[in-house]
Amino acid sequence: MSTSITFNQYWRLMLVMLLPARYVKWLGLLTIVVLLLGAVLYFFNVSFVLYIGSAFSLLLLMMVGMLVPGQMLALRSSKQFQCMADLRRPLFVIALIFWLLVALILTTTMGFLEPKEFAFSSVFALTFMALSSVALLFVVVGSYIQTAQGFVPLFVWLLFFSAKKADLFSTSNTEIYWLVSLLLWLVMVVWWFRWQPQKYLVNCMTLPAAEMQRRQAQNTRSIAAAFSAVPKTLYGSLLLGMSDGIQAWFKRELGHLAFFLIALMFILYLAKQLPTNVASVFFIIYLFIFICIRGGIVFQHFYRNLYRLWMNSNYSRADIFVYMEKQYFLLFAASVIPMQLVFILINHYVLDALVGYFYVAYLLLISILITTFSFYLGVFVYLKSAASFVLLNWISPIVNIVLIGAMVYLNLLWGPSPSHEHTNYLWLSSVLLILIVLGRAWVKSLWSEVNFFRVKN
Repeated sequence: MSTSITFNQYWRLMLVMLLPARYVKWLGLLTIVVLLLGAVLYFFNVSFVLYIGSAFSLLLLMMVGMLVPGQMLALRSSKQFQCMADLRRPLFVIALIFWLLVALILTTTMGFLEPKEFAFSSVFALTFMALSSVALLFVVVGSYIQTAQGFVPLFVWLLFFSAKKADLFSTSNTEIYWLVSLLLWLVMVVWWFRWQPQKYLVNCMTLPAAEMQRRQAQNTRSIAAAFSAVPKTLYGSLLLGMSDGIQAWFKRELGHLAFFLIALMFILYLAKQLPTNVASVFFIIYLFIFICIRGGIVFQHFYRNLYRLWMNSNYSRADIFVYMEKQYFLLFAASVIPMQLVFILINHYVLDALVGYFYVAYLLLISILITTFSFYLGVFVYLKSAASFVLLNWISPIVNIVLIGAMVYLNLLWGPSPSHEHTNYLWLSSVLLILIVLGRAWVKSLWSEVNFFRVKN
């Protein structure tokens, strides 16, 4: 095979393996534009654009890193690609070079952030070993049990924090790290070139929005069947897409609460290894994410099933809007209140008020405000886009990232040096509250125009 053909094969494989999804390509293009603009502005003593570009670069690396293991399995198990050529060696080489480059970039970034007493060689070796462990475990575990891939990061984090008391960044450990990395990749070589896939292993992160929605609906139906019971009302069950009975709600919320407690125990274990201020931020971030996700899940059900309520009820559009609001906030409150009470008890009796009571209260307030704002934003997207999940899944995360970025910029809860001035926290809350009131009034005024028969479900 000529050099040009070999180079072309590697180049095309690299694009398919590293940039398989459209959103990753757009993020890559945005990152390049911001970095180039930041490099130009840096000569005019404007550096914050370059910092934003660096943050985008790390986000891009994280996304690509999550895609690479799945792409390795998908490309190797694809019958079409197997008939064209044996891709084992090119895929292996691309993965090895990619993780070496990621380790180098992360180590260089850490060197700029913490230049004092920074041993580049040991940190580079440790970073490459850690990344190799996660990536190779993802590939091997995913080749046999794809649903178990989510436990790989948990296992690696537990292993890392168990060894945290040791001096991991000592230069004396550099040779050990490289030896372990070499052994990992040698094992990967033996397994990779002997592995015979029995079926095509799809990379779920690259599926189109329609296929992802179909799979989500299928998973929702299977979960709903396991946690179902006698419905309370027809309208509530239609809107939720499952039984709205008390028994069904109790079983679902008990499952969510059990998951919340298991994850909280894991964070408690991590908190023992961390400084007090860092541990408190861990708990705050976890609570914030959990509350917002619970609100998002409830709204996803409504978004998917709202047209069914219209078709099977005698409600007017105005009645549907009021009923949807009432049901959403009731379900959201029923999900959040038990979890919040459990955390308050653990924070008071187990953690000795590690997270201050003001911060717990404000965390609940800002989470509710952001979730409420996301609700009315989602209703607006539903109204203007004929219930397009693609637009919803683009607009909602972008807006939430902007709001979280504003909190970081204002040093609220988890900023670089969180503010202790209560007025700083009330400013953001007041702005969000005003946006919610105006947004609700705007959406309600436009709601009479919604056409449920055009929904893209």
